[in-house]
Amino acid sequence: MKGHILLVDDDKLLLGFLDEHLSMNGFKTSPFESPLDALQFLENNKVDLIITDVKMNEMTGDELLTEVKEKYPGVGVIMITGFGNINHAVNALRKGAFDYVTKPFKAKEIILRVERFFEADNVSLNDVLGDKPDSKSKSDKTIKGNGNKVVKSLSDNDDDEAGQLKFVGEDPNVLKLMNVLPMIAKNDAPVMIQGESGTGKEVFAYQIHANSDRADKPYIKINCANLPSELVESTLFGHLKGSFTGAITDQKGAFDAANGGTLLMDEITEIDINVQAKLLRVLQEKEFYRVGSQKPVNADVRIIATSNRNIGKTIADGDFRKDLYYRLNVFPITIPPLRNRPGDIPVLAEYFVKRYTDRYNMEPKVLSNKLMDFFMQHEWKGNVRELDNMIHRGVILSHNSSEINLEHIQNNLFTDENEDLSESPLTDFPLMSIEDMELQMIRRTLEHTRGNQKKAAEILGISDRTIRNKLKNYEE
Repeated sequence: MKGHILLVDDDKLLLGFLDEHLSMNGFKTSPFESPLDALQFLENNKVDLIITDVKMNEMTGDELLTEVKEKYPGVGVIMITGFGNINHAVNALRKGAFDYVTKPFKAKEIILRVERFFEADNVSLNDVLGDKPDSKSKSDKTIKGNGNKVVKSLSDNDDDEAGQLKFVGEDPNVLKLMNVLPMIAKNDAPVMIQGESGTGKEVFAYQIHANSDRADKPYIKINCANLPSELVESTLFGHLKGSFTGAITDQKGAFDAANGGTLLMDEITEIDINVQAKLLRVLQEKEFYRVGSQKPVNADVRIIATSNRNIGKTIADGDFRKDLYYRLNVFPITIPPLRNRPGDIPVLAEYFVKRYTDRYNMEPKVLSNKLMDFFMQHEWKGNVRELDNMIHRGVILSHNSSEINLEHIQNNLFTDENEDLSESPLTDFPLMSIEDMELQMIRRTLEHTRGNQKKAAEILGISDRTIRNKLKNYEE
């Protein structure tokens, strides 16, 4: 069996529906029409997850949630609620519910939510360290006790955007990340952080550095996606005068700049395959060679790498070395997408509201119920970064209003960051020269790819070198 699920609903039809489909998908189920009987059963039986309706005559789902979280903190709870009760669901998430499902729902949706719970529980980051908790309950209690207090606040004077942000959330997976962060930070082993764009990989990477013994040493960030292919090696390791055309002086690289500290290699899967072998040597031998030199240079640098690509596919396609991946993968971390942690949406929204009202010396603001409903139903293709941008916009456009409304977020003056560029008709462009049109297309595509020149080049059907040359020509 995949896990033991307690079903609580005084609607016999819905209870039977849940019981049938969850059982068919390999879960052990114990259905109860009475929440009081369910609590009595819980006293003498081990249960992993409870799925409960909110509105019941004998006892509300909220009351059941409070009882379970107080007496059985290791047991997850998924709430079933009516579509019009989103705000109620948000409050339930704040109280400790893992997720909620709105009526009506299909069998595959509830199965997806349940499997998501068990995936979140099984991917305990204690497993990353090789330490398995004695029981699920013990692990969850530890997480609950530490919470997000385990992560130090970063200095507001730090110029790096990632350094100004905290890794915020109350989702079980996020709390596990926060819980394991100090153990990861207090050593020099490489860290591989994966996740979709906008999930907070850079923020988490900075938190590792800020909580490490290298916190007062350099923190150097390299965006591998934007490195010119012909200068990757020189940028990382430096070069000697005359080692290639244009090398008019000796130049140190990123590993020199990060000496004694941490080097963040953002989107490492974009690095040229030939340079990957030399990067592997740095990890193995703790030394590197500048371009044009035969003299090794010691590398006292901790490497944190990030990627938003499917690493397995990248390796299978021959674009990333398997041995380099295993060398980097001492601490494999995956940042969950925002759609998989809905309970964090209101938490993050409130955090960003306070951040931007403080930044602009504004009076405190709140989010309207309609706007929060929109947030809870949104797809979040851009993840936390998209929410950050929306809140930033809303704080500014709400002016002196104490409430941020949906109209402040969905303003027709601004285009959707997720729009498909291929669908934009030529009539969107005013009359202009071919050169100016090229510049418009390049800049717009770079905005779409968040500055990733390689991806922009793929979309436009040109080389990344062509993009750099054209931008340079336009600037001259």
